[in-house]
Amino acid sequence: MSLQHGQHGQHGQGAVGPDASSAEGMMAAALMRTRDAIVGTETIAPQAGQDATLEAADRLRRMEPPFRRAVLMSELLEDISFKIEEYPQKRAAARAVTVLRRGGAAAADPLPLARIIRPEVADFGHAAPLVAAYAELRADRLAEILVQKERLIPFVSAILPVTPFRAPAVVEMLETGLDIVTPVVMRAKIALGCPRPSQFSPLVQPMIAEPGHPTLPSGHATQMFTLAAMLSRLTDPGAAIAADSQLYRLACRIAINRTVAGVHFPADSAAGAVLGIQLGRYLMARGQGGTVGSASFDGTAFRDGNQPRDFHYGVLDRMVRGGDPSAGFPDDAAAVRPAPLWQSLCQRAAREWQTRWS
Repeated sequence: MSLQHGQHGQHGQGAVGPDASSAEGMMAAALMRTRDAIVGTETIAPQAGQDATLEAADRLRRMEPPFRRAVLMSELLEDISFKIEEYPQKRAAARAVTVLRRGGAAAADPLPLARIIRPEVADFGHAAPLVAAYAELRADRLAEILVQKERLIPFVSAILPVTPFRAPAVVEMLETGLDIVTPVVMRAKIALGCPRPSQFSPLVQPMIAEPGHPTLPSGHATQMFTLAAMLSRLTDPGAAIAADSQLYRLACRIAINRTVAGVHFPADSAAGAVLGIQLGRYLMARGQGGTVGSASFDGTAFRDGNQPRDFHYGVLDRMVRGGDPSAGFPDDAAAVRPAPLWQSLCQRAAREWQTRWS
């Protein structure tokens, strides 16, 4: 999101600037002419003002969407921090990163939300042929991959009644969730410094431009699993992870599409799934009240014996049920600190969701 502002040129009385041919320029010129006609040279006598009467949440609703989003992101990110864990013999990349979150008590130490251990370079190298094999699906999934580069919520809207006209607060809640993922996942990526598939072989040849940032965790996977967890908790605040549900199948499909495109390993998707689920749970706990636990992903254990492992909702199911050594979701839920402005949006989203059959 860009909040950059263009430079303002000086306008003479009655002058029409070089931008007058644009819609914005025409509007500015028309407003200037209208004021000159109905105000003239009258001296302004200011009216008596008064202090604000609306609470902050109501003032937030009057702001333009990009600035509302900036406020919400600031509120939500202020409780998130990171712990970087180095290798015993220090390397350029970190061994692990833990996303921390503030607890419910003001003076409490930060609690772990998600810990991610990177795979070794050899693990990625062993998985490169698996990524290359996925290239056979590129023609079949071309449309999906290109659209999903920029737009994810329409795929959710095909499953649930989540559209800007029918559920504007739900859509805004989800869009804010997507925005929150970016600074969190990029902080993890830059710490772990994991290579892309094409670095292991020129035969991978990604079908889309390869991002310039490190690969693990996958940002698209993290975003989609965040959305899945948020929507599951919107329907049921205590919902468990249903790997076989349409939402989580969709999240898996979109994550796998990044491997098909040649820009991500299956391990990237698995790490993104764990981080995304945790972010979605955390966001909804701050918006609905409640608790959230921790989770972990160990990339060095994401393999089948000596063979690289693929990622799909069957693997996800084992991960979340405690049947896979690469993932852990311990029973350690604890309270989170409420986020009042975010709560106001989540409450509106909940009211929309309760009337979705109308």
